[in-house]
Amino acid sequence: MKTITKNIKWLFIIVVGFSFTSCKKDSSVVDEINKIEIQKKQIQDVIPGKYLDSLKKLGLVVNTGVNPINVEGYYAINPLILQSTNIPKDFAIGYRFSDARLSLSNQDANFGIRLLGRGFLATSDTSIVTAISGSGNDFTIYGKVKSQRNTKVAEFAIIISGTLENKIIKNFKYGLICISNKNPETDSNFIREGQGRVVLESDAISGTITEKDFVSLTRENQLLQLANPGSLRY
Repeated sequence: MKTITKNIKWLFIIVVGFSFTSCKKDSSVVDEINKIEIQKKQIQDVIPGKYLDSLKKLGLVVNTGVNPINVEGYYAINPLILQSTNIPKDFAIGYRFSDARLSLSNQDANFGIRLLGRGFLATSDTSIVTAISGSGNDFTIYGKVKSQRNTKVAEFAIIISGTLENKIIKNFKYGLICISNKNPETDSNFIREGQGRVVLESDAISGTITEKDFVSLTRENQLLQLANPGSLRY
């Protein structure tokens, strides 16, 4: 009888332990699903899937995952070279754009990030929303901005990808695409919806700089403040 009672006790312990482990696993799965849904919504708020696919076709690398590395810091982005474009009469492939600077801060667990850019977009751009994805050292930042020129308005998405190693961004690329342009076809202030380009840093290394270096970039590359959630420039 004692043996039977002892076996029942052990069986009870095993069942309880298994149930506890199962609950922990179920909880982890639910947390992961919730993360995926939160991130998916944020990314969709930035850029419709069809436009993200267009940038991928132009050669932009998009790093997925819900555990992005912390990318906070100041970075020098140069030299920036045009890799590909679907914009009629755009710059020639290999065209060098102005050097840029990047500030990333306030990254949070809900895929938010505060971003400041210099040398990317026009000074009148207003940030709308951003998101971040990635796993391991690979990351992608998604940003949407509203740009205004000569009383005309259009919206753009800019997607930044790279690999962060030892405080250096390697293989930096960004894609820019127009996601909303309701102006007349004859208006020349902005490119049309679906038109975009991919730009890369040709030496594939973006080193860290100080806040002073970030702020001291020449006046023609005006500061664009991108509040959380924020974005970059056209």
